[in-house]
Amino acid sequence: MRSGGKMQPVDFSSKHNILIRHKDGTLTPMDEPYYETKLIAPGTWQIMSSGDYHYLVEGDEEAIAIDTGYGAGNLREYLESLCGKPVRKCINTHYHFDHSANNCYFDLVYMAEEDVDRASVPYPSFEGIDFPRDYPVEIVAENSVIPLKGRPLEIFKIGDHTPGGIAILDRKERLLFSGDEIMKMGGGPRAPRTVEEFYPTAVDALNKAKIRFSTDFATLRHVYVIKDLHKPELDSLKARFQ
Repeated sequence: MRSGGKMQPVDFSSKHNILIRHKDGTLTPMDEPYYETKLIAPGTWQIMSSGDYHYLVEGDEEAIAIDTGYGAGNLREYLESLCGKPVRKCINTHYHFDHSANNCYFDLVYMAEEDVDRASVPYPSFEGIDFPRDYPVEIVAENSVIPLKGRPLEIFKIGDHTPGGIAILDRKERLLFSGDEIMKMGGGPRAPRTVEEFYPTAVDALNKAKIRFSTDFATLRHVYVIKDLHKPELDSLKARFQ
């Protein structure tokens, strides 16, 4: 069986002279691994390398990655160092390169059928770097359940930011990992949008979560990532949802 964890890191050396500025103001070469990590719930880490936020969710015997960013270094090895358990699999919330570039380090990638032909396809700015795309894929759809022991993860389709976009519901820690789906900016012809234009999409997604929980929105610990919504807008959205 192919083992992505044992592969050599993707070669970023052609980008050595490009510097990345981090939140603390420091600069590092693009080919140098760098991770900003935050524990957001028990057994749940939020990671920023390059690209967008991605996550690590720990089960009883192993953990699973949610999205993979496009930073340098062997992401799987780093995630395993965080939780001390194997991280053989990952889930893509959608195909965009900043969420799927490092899929190659994993033995299995869960994604929507619409994303298979487009995941891990580099942006033009990454020309000259080879990102392998020969990793095994398992298709997920509405009502799929990813069997992470002690912490099953439920899938439902939203398809607003991208046609195959999904959200991932974690009942145990009351987390909703929404990728870029619950996002005011939307995508393509939907961006930018006012809160009023965005509201029906958000409510539809959150209603699905509410049905899954058989409870009300207030019991969700976090919704990641609701982007571009300031706190007053988010409070208004919650009030209208309830």
